[in-house]
Amino acid sequence: MKRMKRKNLKTTALCLLASSFLLTGCKTVINVTVEGSSTGNGITVDYGKDTAEVKTAETMDAPDTTGWDSSKKIYAYCWDTDFENKLNVVLDHYPQYKDYVEIVVTGQSGTSYEYKTTIDTAFANGSKYPSIIAADNDVAKLWSEDSSKTIALNKIGITDEMYANSYNFSKQYGTYDGDITCMTWQACPGVFTYRADIAEEVFGTSDPDKIQSILKDWDSFFEAADKLKEKGYYIVSGYDDIKYAVLDSQEHPWVSNVDGLETLSLDDSVTEYLELAKRLYDGGYVDKASSLWSSTWSANMSENGNVFGYFGCPWFFGSMKDLGAEEGAWNCCVGPASYHWGGTYVMAGKNSTNPELQAFLIYELCCDPDVAYDIAVEYGDCVNNKAANEKLIKEGAGTAAVLKDQNPTQTLTDAALNIDLSNVSYADSSIKGYIDIAAKGYLNGTFPTETAAVNYIKQQAQIELGLVVK
Repeated sequence: MKRMKRKNLKTTALCLLASSFLLTGCKTVINVTVEGSSTGNGITVDYGKDTAEVKTAETMDAPDTTGWDSSKKIYAYCWDTDFENKLNVVLDHYPQYKDYVEIVVTGQSGTSYEYKTTIDTAFANGSKYPSIIAADNDVAKLWSEDSSKTIALNKIGITDEMYANSYNFSKQYGTYDGDITCMTWQACPGVFTYRADIAEEVFGTSDPDKIQSILKDWDSFFEAADKLKEKGYYIVSGYDDIKYAVLDSQEHPWVSNVDGLETLSLDDSVTEYLELAKRLYDGGYVDKASSLWSSTWSANMSENGNVFGYFGCPWFFGSMKDLGAEEGAWNCCVGPASYHWGGTYVMAGKNSTNPELQAFLIYELCCDPDVAYDIAVEYGDCVNNKAANEKLIKEGAGTAAVLKDQNPTQTLTDAALNIDLSNVSYADSSIKGYIDIAAKGYLNGTFPTETAAVNYIKQQAQIELGLVVK
């Protein structure tokens, strides 16, 4: 069964605000024109409410290399050295496989058309066939939901029980037609990171639990913003700091199949983001010169800045340090909403020359708690493994330099339990690009009303993505 029916891929160069510290300025996004169904047979899996319970996970035996020759070599594709580093942790555990794996780092943007072309060309020509493909969560579904290129992981021996200690949101993202078609080693839960000294001055405490009670929902967030404003502080740097936290409250998919047609149906998370962004901007709660990844946004992190906090995620702690945030001056709490920011998913090419090794490497990277623990300690990832995170919390490992006497792992994992990615579609990244432009236009007057801003999003989705608009 082919898991999707997508064709007529096209691209447009769309200038988006970057979604990770590795990307700044313009970001080339793969836009997809769709004919027919992308929802396959419509089989869904309800993973229920997530908990921190560590389960007894099934394991996979390491394959025996006896009799292997050069024909058993496989190729793993990625766009930068992050995935390379993490897969090398696996190979350090199992050095007997190093001669049978070549990691191809393309050096392209992970969300670019160039990266997609490189992968698809490798699929087509066969000389260095992609047995393992790493893809940003913005675009991974373009492969994970295409059975002409990738294969459901249970078909190569990676069972759901092996992935039992992953967070539900990663399984929601990776499940298509009832099967897990991609996995990730990293959890990228979002939290709210704040200046401890400003918290003490304005709220009389910097304790994460107490600050969480102050920022527990959006109404409380704006009450706190009023108190900060009275003292001369912005609650966040720019209006768009909140976008990931708000848009992850999606109540239904933005793209679904209606009578055989790919149809756009925006939910209230879009209008809520526009409303909250305008409230921040017009109310003087943010620096109007700031936007995500701008020089002003970065400068506001310094010890001389007047910004209370930033929405961020595990990799963001390192980004803050690189951008000049003072070490040991910050704390973090879950904040007003659970959300994710970023993430890399791993898929299996359907015609691997060595499916045994292909499966084992994906299993080790995404399911083995010992590998996950080592990745967390060495690279600072919040890993997608509850057993590893339980150990990290008990040992006090996994600290971040910018945080003041706080191990973020407990806060990050608390946030991870409430993330819901069950409504994500392959087109969301492009739609969020239109939302970015609409929000900016709504605030600067290009779009005089919220309705005009929403109509722009719908128009672009119809023109660029070929979606039917409700």
